[in-house]
Parts: sequence; structure tokens; C-alpha cells
Amino acid sequence: MNPPSIEALPATDTATTVTGLRTEDDSGLVATPYPEPRLSWSLASGRPDVLQHAYEIQVSADLSFSDAASSGGGESDLVTDHPWPATPLRSREVRYWRVRVRTDVGWTAWSEPARVEAVLLDQGDWTARPVHVPSDRGRTSPGPVPLLRREFDLPAEPVSARLYVTSLGVHRTAINGRPVSDDLLEPGWTSYPSRLLYATYDVTDLLTAGANALSAAVGDGWYRGNLAWQGNRNVYGDTAALLSQLEVTLADGTTVTVATDNQWRGGYGGLLAADLYDGCEHDLREEPHGWQLPGFDDHGWEQAATLPLPAGLAQRTHPSVRVVQRIQPGQRTLSDGTIAVDAGENTTGWLRLRAGGPPGSTVTVRHAEVLDSEGRLLTSILRGARATDQYTLAGGTAELEPEFTFHGFRYAEIDASPEVTIEAVEVVVVSSDLRRIGEFHSSDDRVNTLYANVVRSQRGNFLAVPTDCPQRDERLGWTGDIMAFAPTACATFDSGTFLDSWLTDLRIEQRDDGAVPLLIPDVPLGDLLTSEPLFAGSVAGWGDAATAVPAALYDAYGRRSGLSRHYEAMRAWVEFTVDHLDSDGTWSGNLQLGDWLDPAAPPEDPSLATTDSSFVATAFVAHSAHLLADAARELGHADDADRYAALHRRTADAAWHKWGDHARTTQTGCALALQFDIAPTAERAAVGEALAALVRANRGRIATGFLGTPFVLPALTGTGHTDEAYQLLLNPECPGWLYQVERGATTMWERWDAIQPDGTIDVENAGMMLSFNHYAYGAVAAWLYQSVAGLRPGTPGYRTIEIAPRPGGTLTSAEASITTPYGPASVAWSLSDSTLAVNAVLPPGTTGRFLPPEGWHSTQATRLLGSGSHHLVLRPGTSP
Repeated sequence: MNPPSIEALPATDTATTVTGLRTEDDSGLVATPYPEPRLSWSLASGRPDVLQHAYEIQVSADLSFSDAASSGGGESDLVTDHPWPATPLRSREVRYWRVRVRTDVGWTAWSEPARVEAVLLDQGDWTARPVHVPSDRGRTSPGPVPLLRREFDLPAEPVSARLYVTSLGVHRTAINGRPVSDDLLEPGWTSYPSRLLYATYDVTDLLTAGANALSAAVGDGWYRGNLAWQGNRNVYGDTAALLSQLEVTLADGTTVTVATDNQWRGGYGGLLAADLYDGCEHDLREEPHGWQLPGFDDHGWEQAATLPLPAGLAQRTHPSVRVVQRIQPGQRTLSDGTIAVDAGENTTGWLRLRAGGPPGSTVTVRHAEVLDSEGRLLTSILRGARATDQYTLAGGTAELEPEFTFHGFRYAEIDASPEVTIEAVEVVVVSSDLRRIGEFHSSDDRVNTLYANVVRSQRGNFLAVPTDCPQRDERLGWTGDIMAFAPTACATFDSGTFLDSWLTDLRIEQRDDGAVPLLIPDVPLGDLLTSEPLFAGSVAGWGDAATAVPAALYDAYGRRSGLSRHYEAMRAWVEFTVDHLDSDGTWSGNLQLGDWLDPAAPPEDPSLATTDSSFVATAFVAHSAHLLADAARELGHADDADRYAALHRRTADAAWHKWGDHARTTQTGCALALQFDIAPTAERAAVGEALAALVRANRGRIATGFLGTPFVLPALTGTGHTDEAYQLLLNPECPGWLYQVERGATTMWERWDAIQPDGTIDVENAGMMLSFNHYAYGAVAAWLYQSVAGLRPGTPGYRTIEIAPRPGGTLTSAEASITTPYGPASVAWSLSDSTLAVNAVLPPGTTGRFLPPEGWHSTQATRLLGSGSHHLVLRPGTSP
């Protein structure tokens, strides 16, 4: 039973409104897959010091709310992740919900209502079955993209229509020749055998009374295209197929359903090949013109064949891949007639061309991230990826754009037949279309460029899954990369549903013993990286994505439901590591990747870092135990909280006992000892000083790899060594963040020294692993937000906010903003005339705590800050 609505009182807090109503579904689609969606909102107010004390949610079948279910007046200061207070939604059902809250002044007015519609919640709702072109089945190499179509009649104008659609492969679907959406590479990449995502579109406006046509092209995509560097194809299946169910409601209330079945027809067109790594080959002469429209003669096409309904059908809850930017590039014509294109930045996407020429003339576009010593494309570092789009013209002028592929590139070369004219060139940038929520700026343009590079790298690699790189024959969901980068990812873009989906696949791929594969989704990598028992089935730092990513999501967005959803995967991973501890409580004896790509490691073996890999592994066991204990405490699992807190302390003590002296000798060793609470309390100051001394002795050059880099700057500032932290940040020598910037980087590099100080690229030693768009080292941006600017969550989801700027180095100002679940929060500071001025804005419903930097004092430093704007002035010295 739902609790009754509280007594209807008039609004008494007229200055505050409830806004931004949302569920945990961030897909932007017309329907939600959750029968009981979790509900969140934000507050807007014209007054300061606003706090929420209670809330009421109403759910109704119509906008009158005359017979609404109510949550009652629930006491809570949280605006996120509240339970659905009504009976669960049924398939296709529509309801409305609204919220009011009680603040410190009184009740607000009701919010504007929000609409929710349920998807097909039961497998039995699907009458459609996947269909494919029979002659396409069993293909083991790139080939023509199959086309599927079905015509149907509607006896009257539609008043509502929903298209539920997905594919085995990636699809482009249209009704009457018009795309059903601007989504790309649908349905993305998941653990297909267990989970296949679909989308629900409102297609009412695309239909008409009378004849209609529903059509789709289905490319190989991740389902059966090339994956990884082993030449893997057909990893998930040997045919591309479409699953589509169109449900149309007419004015008289009758419904018409058009589902994929054996009445569909299939054939081929001008898209002769399309592969994610290799690019596409398109012969415009072979296009069957009009095939997407009613009246097309498809009698020469094949009758489609059906496949069983896939397991694990679920609607996508995160944003799709879309075009997110268009760039007008620089162009020049080389001596051989080739057109050289410079996008101005390393990016992910393709070139869109307008070209004219006679039938049979050709245009070829090749892509690369960097140029060789002769100014031509350096393609050897792409390894097996051809990254080439080829077009054959049908005559006249045409818009040329590849399909079912993407490239990581800054530079491109266009080769065309002599009689072809290239009339226009545009760079199309694609990414999973996550909402930008974070910004950072400082007085140092080099640091600003570094930050912009981090943003580009996240955008370029958050494409269906969080990949390591977007250019070579890899583009895989490496767990170690996102483990390191998750806090930055969650502050820069709204990554909540995107990473929640990826974690769902992590749990699917997790082994029965709790081991986490190196890749999510998991694909074969050959004996080199999967041999047993060397890797013991999983690798420290990589498998710890199972704990670190859910913890980062909870810290950023405060959703207990998400933490609960991934708790068992967290727990299973920690138990796996426990099972592999030696009798002395440490994890050694297994092959580890360690502090991968430590700059001192030999180019041919990036795992040979200066910090003992067994210490790193054991430190991560302790870290994950600590994260799990915190999660258990938040979720009310008291016994687990105690058990894993004890495991953390026991493992930390064992690591320190065995490697304490060694840890003090490397930047990563010190950083992990401090940030993972490995070093005993009495020795933390000495370890901090040891780390600072290492930085000074190395003239500010970084000496950490993938696993140490996220923690080294926080370790320095956390022990009072702000000067050394800025020395690391602002160091322009190799290796260092600003070294990359000064070498012209526009995205983050995989290797600190990808371009040598003399300007050469060491392809011979590093050619197999030389990506110029690899976000792992971009983990530094979390420190830019939290320490340089000083904006960080005091409690999960920013219910309380710490304003803790740490000026240093040559910076004279810095600012950051993050759109938190409560609304925009920001901090900006500037130095002038021995005065530190700090401006902070806290959204309604939050409180803040100002923590002045060491050596500065303010009479406001110790009091809580309410919502609204604050201006603080600090002067040198200690607080009186």
C-alpha cells in the first residue's frame, strides 16, 4: 500500500521550485526499461541557505493527479535516487509524476509533472524475431552490408507509433526513407550473448495513411567485425540481423504491428564493406535507389530468414553515439595531388566530403593521428587497422560519408581520380553523447590545454564502451584504464548511466571465482595475455575496476541503488583476491601488469616498472577491501563492513611489513602507501616527505605509470607538499603532462615519451603500443578540480561540498564548476596583492565547508556555508 498524501497545504516557500525531474534512465528515449524507476530532482531558489527536509512524490495515470499514489511526507535531505511510490509500470504503460519538498521555510509548490512510459518489459511482448539475409550468413571476411525492408499499409493516420529496434551488428533504420533517429552504431557493444540493448523511438511523424516502408542496413559492427589484434571475426555470430517491432495506434484505437519476420525481404547495395577498424567501401553506382521507400521492386531480393529471440533484451539507459561536433579543417594539396587534411586536433569520427566526378571515378580517404618525418601519414602504429574509406562515384556531385565505422585521427589524406573535384571537406566528431557537467580554467594556458586534452580523450574514447584508444586495431574496454580515470570521467561528463551499463557487463563477464577479465566486454586476446596460471585469471589494478568504478559513481552521483546493483561484483572481486593471498597476507607469485608504462620501464616490456608489482597488487587488494567496506557501510551491511575493514588493515600491514622500505623509493610506492592507507599513521609524514624528495630529485619529472599516476598528486597535497605537487604538474620536461602539451598534444598520450625530445617518434621500440589518444594519464584532471580549484564532494553526490583550493606554482587564478545532482556548484580563486579571493556557489539543498589552504587565514574558514554565493577574502598567516 502506498502511504496517503500528506495534508494539502498551500506553498509557503514560494522562492524555491522543484525542477529537473529525472529517472535513472538517461537515454533520451521515449520510454524507460524500469518498471519502478528511481526518481531524482533538483531545486532552484532565489534565496540563500536552502535546505530540503522532506519530500512528497505523487504518481498518476493522468495529469489531473486526482487519484494519485503518494510517497507521503518522507523525511530526507537527498534529492536523488528515491523509490517509486506506486505500483510497477506495465509494458507500454504511461504515467506522470511530480514532486514537492519541504524546506527550512516550508512546502514548495508542486513541480511541473514528468512523463514516464514503459518499454516491452516481458520477453512475451516481442512478436518480432531477428531476420537476416540468408546469403549473408557464414561470411568470415568483410563483405557487402545487408539491406532489409518491409512494406505495409495503414488504413488511417496514426495517432501514436513506437518502434522497438535493435540488431545483431549495428543498424541504420528508416521509415519512408527518413531515419528513425540520429543515433549511430546502435545498439552499441555489450556482452551480447547475455545482454542485447534496444531502443524505443516515437516514429509517429514518420508514418502516413496508406503505403509505408520500414527498412534497415545492418553492418558487422562489434558483433561479427574485426575485434582486437588477433584477427578475430565473428566473435558473437556469423550473420548480421535486425530485430524490429513497430506498434502503431490509429485514431479509432486499433493497433497495427509490423514485426520482423519471414515476410521481410533482403538484398545488398553499394556499401561493399564496412568494418570498425578498416573503414568502409562504398560504390554509389550499386545503390538500389528508392529501396527505403514504398513501391520499390524487391522481387529480386531474398526472403529473409528468422533467428531465435536473443536472450537478455533490455532497453539502453545511457546516451547513444551521435555526432557531437563538426570541424572545418585545414587543407593543402601535396605535390602528388593528394589533399592533406588537418583537423587541428586529435579526434574520433570521419571526414564528410562533397565530391563530383564521372561514373567510376574514385575517392580514397586515409587517416592517422600523427605525421612521419616527411609529413605524410604515420599509419604503422595503427597496426592492423586500415582506417581507410573508399568511394566510387556514380556521376555528378555526391555527399560522401562512411557508415558503420569510425577513425581516431587528426590528419587525413584524400586521393582522388584526376577528374574528381573535392568541393568541401568537414570533420565529423562522434562520441557517446554524454552531457558535459565539468569545466576547469586557470591562469596558465598550458594547464588549460592539458585539461582540454583530457576532455577530448574522454570524448574520443567514450564510444559505446570506455575504450583505451580509438584508432588502432584495439579500441577495447580495458578495465585498468577506466579504473584510473573514473573520478575524472564522472566530473567532466555525466558518466553515470554510461558506466553503470559497462559495470553491468562486468558482472556478466566476471568469472565464477570472482576474477574480472582484462576487457569488458571480454574478447579473446591470444595466449600472451590470457595464459594460466600466470595471470591467475585476473590482474590487480585492472580487476579493481569492479570496486573503484562503482565507488567513483557513488561519490559523484550519490545513487545508493547503483552501489547496491554492483555490490556483489565488488564483493566477488575482493574475495577472489583474498583467495590468492600468500600465507603472509600478500599477493605475489602471479604475473601482474603492475604500474603499466612507468616511464622507466623498457619500451618492449611496459610491465617492468620501478615499483614492485607484487607490492602494487597487494596495495590494491587493501584498497579494494577499503572501498568495499565503505560500500557495505553505506548499504547497511554491518558484518561485511567490519570484515572488509579488517581485511584492509590486515593486508595493508602485510604490504608495509614486506615492502615498506621499497615503497619509499618510488613515486608510485609512496603514493599508493599514502592514498591506500598502507603506511602506518605514525609514518605518513615521513612517507610524504620521501615522495616530495623523489619529486625534487627528479626535477619535477613524473615517474608513475597507469596505476600510480591518479594518486601521486593527491598524495603530495594530502601530506602538505603542495609545492612539489605543482612542480610535477608544471614540469615541461619529459616525462610530464606539460611536456606533452609543449610537443603539440591535443589528446592524452599512451606513453609519456610518445614523441621524443628531438621530435622523433620511436616506432621501432613502441610501434605496437603508441596511441596518441589514451585517457589514463588524464586522471590528473580530478586533482585539477579537487585541489587546484578546490571543488570536491564532502559526501556522496555533493550533498555537502568542500571548498578547498590549494594555490601553488606560478598559477595566479583557477576556477572549476560541476553540475552536481543538486545543481551547478563552482569555485574560483585569484591571487593579488597578498590577498587570496575565493568565490564559491553552492546549489540549493547543499551545504559547504571552506578549508583554507595552509598559510592563509579567514574569519569564515571554519563555518559551514549555505547554498548561494559566497565571497571570501584570505590573507597570509594562520587563523587567529
